[in-house]
Amino acid sequence: MEFIKYFNELGKEDFELAGGKAANLGELTKAGFKVPPGFCITSNTLFHIIDSNKIKGKIYDIVSTFNYDDYADVEAKSEQIRDLIYEAEVPEEVISEFRKALADLMGGDDDFVAVRSSVAVKDTAISSFPGMMDTYHYLKGEDEILEHIRKCCASLWTGRAVFTRHHKGIDHQLGLISPIVQKMVFSEIAGILFTANPITKSRTEMVIESNWGLGESVVSGKSMNDFFCLDKKTLEVKDRKIAPKTIICTFDEEKGSGRKMCEVEPEKGKSSTLDDEQLRELGEGGRKIEDHFGYPQDIEWAYQNGDLYFLQSRNIRTLNQ
Repeated sequence: MEFIKYFNELGKEDFELAGGKAANLGELTKAGFKVPPGFCITSNTLFHIIDSNKIKGKIYDIVSTFNYDDYADVEAKSEQIRDLIYEAEVPEEVISEFRKALADLMGGDDDFVAVRSSVAVKDTAISSFPGMMDTYHYLKGEDEILEHIRKCCASLWTGRAVFTRHHKGIDHQLGLISPIVQKMVFSEIAGILFTANPITKSRTEMVIESNWGLGESVVSGKSMNDFFCLDKKTLEVKDRKIAPKTIICTFDEEKGSGRKMCEVEPEKGKSSTLDDEQLRELGEGGRKIEDHFGYPQDIEWAYQNGDLYFLQSRNIRTLNQ
């Protein structure tokens, strides 16, 4: 298919086609790691939508008027661009491929999915912009999923993404986004695993941060998280700090879709999210993933019903090369 690629069709070299996140998920899938199945809408799709709707000129007319010394100006004008993309008609050839891929993914089930952003910069080695684009959880049904794919594409033009490209000297026309549609993990525990210590830069240690519920509370910095430092060779726990966890990110049962932040029961908030067996399992998985990519990794993970899933892996950006 032209506009859709399944994870098992992708490898880490496909980051311009699929963005860094999807390319690495494809790499992990083909290497046998436990990754929730999914597919991506390729990065050329947004360009096809823009061309089909003849809005490229309008977009770059707005870009030419950005006042980068005025955040409110950039935010307001980038919202205009997001609206143009969100309201654009998606060509039937894209809709047709999306429907087939979604049917293949769900296999007749009426499960929830996540729509996640996967990005890159054309003609560069840049394959991630952590926290710059939007992610959506617990979505169901063609219409709702497609709506959030539109929103995900439009998030290439959030104010924070625009400023990041500007300050890095990146031409806005080189920005790529490839939305991911992935089966939802109803995680009881989730977080981040660094296969090198991002604080001390020690490559002999691993660091894990975790919380109850979705990992969104951890990666967004909105929660107090449990902290564990492991010896990379022995996987023994060198340091353990159990935080008083007060909020979690979880399924919004009232709406029947999407996520929400809510309070943690006091006793649960005081207890450790991970036991030593799970810490060892995470450490073993992290070592294997680092060996596969050949560089220390920043890994997102989640536990559902006792099963460990890997949701993302990328090079740690803060280490000395």
